[in-house]
Amino acid sequence: MSTQPLPARTPFFQWPAAQRKGAMIPMVMSSVMLLLLVLANMSYLFGTSFDQAKRTHAIKILAVDYDEGAIGTSVSKASQSLQAANFPTIEFGSVSEYSTPASVRNAVCKGDYWGAIYVSSGASAKLASAINGTSTSYNPADSITYTYNQARYPAQADSLIASNIVKVVGMARSFYYQTPNGTAALRSLNASNPAAIAAYLNPIQSTADLIQPTTQGPRVFFNTVNIIIPTLAQFFYILALNGIGLSTGILAKARVRDVWLMRFGIGKIYGFLTALTVSGYLWAFRESWDVGSFQFGKTLLVFWLYMDVQWQVLESFVGSFVPMQFMPFFVLTWIITNIASTVAPFELMPGFYRIGYALPAHEAYSMMVLAWSGCADQTRVALPVLFAWWIAGHVLAVFSIRKRCADAGKMAGAAAVKAPAQEQEQAQDLPIPPRSASTELTLRSDEEQVRNEK
Repeated sequence: MSTQPLPARTPFFQWPAAQRKGAMIPMVMSSVMLLLLVLANMSYLFGTSFDQAKRTHAIKILAVDYDEGAIGTSVSKASQSLQAANFPTIEFGSVSEYSTPASVRNAVCKGDYWGAIYVSSGASAKLASAINGTSTSYNPADSITYTYNQARYPAQADSLIASNIVKVVGMARSFYYQTPNGTAALRSLNASNPAAIAAYLNPIQSTADLIQPTTQGPRVFFNTVNIIIPTLAQFFYILALNGIGLSTGILAKARVRDVWLMRFGIGKIYGFLTALTVSGYLWAFRESWDVGSFQFGKTLLVFWLYMDVQWQVLESFVGSFVPMQFMPFFVLTWIITNIASTVAPFELMPGFYRIGYALPAHEAYSMMVLAWSGCADQTRVALPVLFAWWIAGHVLAVFSIRKRCADAGKMAGAAAVKAPAQEQEQAQDLPIPPRSASTELTLRSDEEQVRNEK
């Protein structure tokens, strides 16, 4: 079997100028377009944290004074002195509205406030008794308690809520000495009592009462790479399915209904396996995180829904309505806009980033926070958004698969028409093989026989 001769190769710079130009311009334009794509997407992502400190005041912290004494006054003055654009807004609630510490904690759990601080009842009286020596069991950490949901954006919660509450407590200690009780405490101080001296020098501290403590190292990945890497796994598998469907003829020869049913089932199974994988490594690296099988099941279900939404979106566009040459622009933009909606609370971002409320990644993360902590319930927004994407994706996927099958059928038909012509050309180009010696001898004998008969 003969093979087609390979075309002669020539140095690129010996090509005609027009041919070189036709090859170089697409290369340059592709690089420029991809760089602009990266610039636009990363500018959008970096914009989420631009001048973030100036928007810290949008984070609201509840304060309740059950003491109504010197310590409560000190906390109030400290909060007022620290109030600025780069400091959380501390709003004092009434004791009638928040009658118990449990109601304060519940306000944070519902998501009305990002954190809360309250002064314990009788804290000032206990401090005064300790300073004058009538009590030796004073614990300054019992005077103030603060709470926040550490499972909800844990990095921002620790840096913006916990650290700033500690600043308030430290400043309240200074303001205490300026109150009438503080100045009177020095005169009534029992200098011979070590406990009294210790109480005077360290009058106020705080105790953390966290909602779902989340202290493990991998927590910083929960609302970042953990949101987007599984989506990339969906994208790569859809590319693999498209390639397999073309190479095996499934897209070109099988009925469209059968192709849709096959990919529908594959999407559900692969989405479940991806969700199971994600839930598995979250639990494998949970360290001392206090979550159990119930939270695992809810995490699995939430992430399965999220993965199925992502599958339907990618299935609706990849290799069908979005041509392969434009796939980087669609996929990268989709990924970056989704992750930008989860990296930080919207209160810390410019206003137009609230478009992220309409994206599945943000709503899936809010549902996972609810699954882990039982707080910050956003299902009234999250579930409608997720199911809107889910339903629209299922509808679009039908048309996408039909178009994908039609395109594959056209490609197969064109290849079938082209194949006979190529075979005929190859047959015409085949050289006539030389005759063997036996063939020559046979032909000569036949010629002699014909002559004799004549």
